Amino acid sequence: MAQIDAPECALTESFRCGATFAALASRLLALLGERTSIRGQEAIGSIMVEDSALAPPVDAILCRKNVTAIWQFAAGLEAGHRPAIRMSPAEILAYADGADRLLAGQRAFRPAAFSLFETWSDAQAFARSAFGQDLLPVVRIVDELGTGYLRALAQRSATEDAAVYVISTVHRAKGLEWKRVRVASDFRLRGADGGPMPDDDELRLLYVAVTRAQHVLDISALRDELLRLFNLRP
Repeated sequence: MAQIDAPECALTESFRCGATFAALASRLLALLGERTSIRGQEAIGSIMVEDSALAPPVDAILCRKNVTAIWQFAAGLEAGHRPAIRMSPAEILAYADGADRLLAGQRAFRPAAFSLFETWSDAQAFARSAFGQDLLPVVRIVDELGTGYLRALAQRSATEDAAVYVISTVHRAKGLEWKRVRVASDFRLRGADGGPMPDDDELRLLYVAVTRAQHVLDISALRDELLRLFNLRP
């Protein structure tokens, strides 16, 4: 591509959403140093939900991490819903197998999130530290419900065409769209060193998440952190 002598043209218009979501996406891009704004379609109605008490039903819940997706899936099933999760049963079973090995005092090499620990106590302590909160959802499931619950969970996903809503990581949602989307709260919107600005990769991931919705976007779980970010850089 670098060898092609041609003008560079930015893709600035979204045909998926209305002006409201495009404005949010543009503000995230501005935090990355992008000066060109995204334009939405005035004919498409787009509603931003910032209060969880007013959150409507959704067609998709998008998470940053696999463990959050598993937690959301379990919560949906316990609430009597019929969700689908964009994750294979083997991926969920890997967490159960890894936890069982750590509980037995053996090293676990799958999933990668467990490979750092020698015992389950190590995993528990890390998950409850400031640096390990990404792991906390699956640690809570194992502690409160056991690895057998995780194994049963792996077999309970509805097919996407039969599900009430879909749960996915953002990585697996790239290129997809839904009418109504909720973004989970597991994004790291502060720097790895505790600074006020997140890493650029995190902002790019969040940009993908908020641009999957067509008509309803629930950002209530991230509202306060987004306001903080936008106040840092108007």
